[in-house]
Amino acid sequence: CVSPQAVCCSDGQHCCPQGTTCDLIHSTCISLGGSAPLAALPTAHDVKCDEETSCPNGNTCCRLSSGAWGCCPLEQAVCCPDHVHCCPQGYTCDSEGGSCLQGGGTRRPWVRKTLALPRGGRVTSGSVQCDEETSCPDGSTCCRLSLGTWGCCP
Repeated sequence: CVSPQAVCCSDGQHCCPQGTTCDLIHSTCISLGGSAPLAALPTAHDVKCDEETSCPNGNTCCRLSSGAWGCCPLEQAVCCPDHVHCCPQGYTCDSEGGSCLQGGGTRRPWVRKTLALPRGGRVTSGSVQCDEETSCPDGSTCCRLSLGTWGCCP
């Protein structure tokens, strides 16, 4: 939901600004000062790496040392030059320290990438099957997201 600290409506498809309540019958957000239309939640989609591969929603596509696409489990991540790790947005990869470094000297562990999945949910070896159409990279766990769609926990 685009509103910070929004109220998620019980239908799992709409949200309202903080301090309001959902009125699904009238499709409005009710507050003491009046009402406003419900905001529709954006639909989560896989992140497309190329025509053949994708990463789960919330990931960033990064190349692996093999040249194949990998998935970094962070949005808008920085892909490290070692082709194995990645860092959050706003950090740089510190190959010598094996970590992510921010301008003020803040460090955090870097994240290991996983192999990207074939587009269209085709099952391949080395993937964990969530249902008939969705899979996660090997070594992850399929988890239901609040909207009922699948997410991958590394």
